[in-house]
Amino acid sequence: MTAPSRFALLALALLVPGLAEAAASDASSQGKAALEAAREAYRKAGSFRETLDLKVEFPDGRSKMQGLDYGVGSGGEAFLVLSSDGLEVFQIVGRDGRMVATQLNVAGRYTEVRYDGNLAAALERSGSVQSGVTPPPPVVAAQGGDLDAFLAAFRFGLLGPLKITGFRSGGSSALLEVDLTAPNGSATVGIDPESHRLRELRMALGEGKEQVRASGPFRFTAGSPGKALVLPDLTGRTAVATFSEMGSSGYPLGQPAPDVTLRSLDGASVRLADLRGSVVVLDFWATWCVPCWEALEHTEELAAWAKSSGLPVKVFALNTMESSKDEELRRQVTEFLRSKKLDLPVLLDSVHDAFSAFHEPGLPSLVIIGKDGKLARYHSSRIADMVKTVRGEVEELLKAEER
Repeated sequence: MTAPSRFALLALALLVPGLAEAAASDASSQGKAALEAAREAYRKAGSFRETLDLKVEFPDGRSKMQGLDYGVGSGGEAFLVLSSDGLEVFQIVGRDGRMVATQLNVAGRYTEVRYDGNLAAALERSGSVQSGVTPPPPVVAAQGGDLDAFLAAFRFGLLGPLKITGFRSGGSSALLEVDLTAPNGSATVGIDPESHRLRELRMALGEGKEQVRASGPFRFTAGSPGKALVLPDLTGRTAVATFSEMGSSGYPLGQPAPDVTLRSLDGASVRLADLRGSVVVLDFWATWCVPCWEALEHTEELAAWAKSSGLPVKVFALNTMESSKDEELRRQVTEFLRSKKLDLPVLLDSVHDAFSAFHEPGLPSLVIIGKDGKLARYHSSRIADMVKTVRGEVEELLKAEER
């Protein structure tokens, strides 16, 4: 090879990484500009109502429809309705200084916090981070949120911090497409090039075989949302300050825990009834449940504390709602724990019997059983300061049962 040829190859080798970095930077800039235009379009939209209908596909082949119906009024009012397979799960309305939230399966309580025209702030006051209930991006934009807040809203309470990593235009969809990447998944946002409003969303949560996918369209309607902005009838309900308090009231605390038998990862049988005399902590999780991953890290810490404390406390991560069975499930869970560098006691609910027997507590969720074998505490979704909170509840139960 001649010297000029060698110099040419060297120059090319140095140039290619620089070109790749420049292309990535350009895509990020274009994606940022497209999101900024979308944010501005909603900020100027006035009153509107919009829906996002997502088809959620699970690793075991199941799928379900998740709906978001939301909008804003001319006086700063806002509403958000969350539905699952056509049934309303949460209804949230903010107006006249109040944000009120009701939940389908909780007849006796409702959540109420102060509302000052900012749905995101009111939801934060109600503990929405732990419950995974977050304001939709269009509402954030309409109520004055900046680009960082608008981008963060695309996490939908599931994804980690997002970065803009790609941009496409003029493709088969005729949309501007912005790719967003998080440590635990990704999202692609489709934006109408003329109105600059959102048109579709595609999300992927998790990794490999455990990945959950969701996709669906946005549908925008200009004008007042009308009755959707009316506060719900609260007759017979008691106000609480957080979603967690509201959700726990619907769980049958005080009843005997189901007597179920589960398998540990080493194949041993564990019958819950045989654990009476100990406080038992059960963390319900699945490999495909991205919010469960963080909870498992705290459960690992709780299990280590329980083991070293000398107290009559048993902590288990109860795996459920998987498509795999028996030996395949054991291999899948073992591989998952190894990949996450987790070491904690795990029970396998291979046919979902325990999940049903425990009144379908949700994922992630945590149930504490007292020494008397009765359901003592229930937490749906994430728990703020999980280790401190659960340790406190366990120690409180132990002291109460000593009296």
